[in-house]
Amino acid sequence: MNTNDRDLLLIAVFTFITVSSWIVFEVLTTMKTTTVSTSVQQTITPLSSAIDTEALMKLKERKVY
Repeated sequence: MNTNDRDLLLIAVFTFITVSSWIVFEVLTTMKTTTVSTSVQQTITPLSSAIDTEALMKLKERKVY
């Protein structure tokens, strides 16, 4: 292995380590600082799964031909 190949390998390894560290740091920072606002929390509350059969029957009776 000559010096040019070794230098390129070192540059590639250091670049990979730097970019990997940068990505991990950004992901961790984003995970810690991202919050959900109260309006979004109210919007994403689960819906009830109960079906109002009385309302469906009223709609069925309202059919007009």
